[in-house]
Amino acid sequence: MSNFNESSYDCVNDFPLHWVRGNQLGILLSVVASVLTQQAWVLVIPLAVQLISRWAGIRYNIFVRIFSPIFPKSSRTESRELLRFNNLLAILMLAVALIAWLLQATVLMYTSLIILSTAVVAALFGFCMGCFMYFQWKQFKARRRT
Repeated sequence: MSNFNESSYDCVNDFPLHWVRGNQLGILLSVVASVLTQQAWVLVIPLAVQLISRWAGIRYNIFVRIFSPIFPKSSRTESRELLRFNNLLAILMLAVALIAWLLQATVLMYTSLIILSTAVVAALFGFCMGCFMYFQWKQFKARRRT
């Protein structure tokens, strides 16, 4: 495992890209495991990780701790604001999938998982759908003010 000390997680506005990629990989592997095993309860794991990370901070994100060492250390960063927005989208998609599973709405469950997986795979390849959506939202709000 990489050397994660407390000071490396202190209140920063940007996070190294390898931490972001580690979280994304954890989400993707959880979704794939859930689909392959046909066990939707597995989705509770990434949902819990994302909720804890949102509430307590990235130092408690187990996906970052486990998977970020796989990626080369990066000097490129992602902003806290964009990460929080993307984190919220992931939480919403995972929650929709779990609620759909509980309601036996299989099509809705798989639709939300496809949306989430597509966004994560695109992000791993360098295109952030959540960032694009966030930019469009900010543009919409700015146009409404004028």
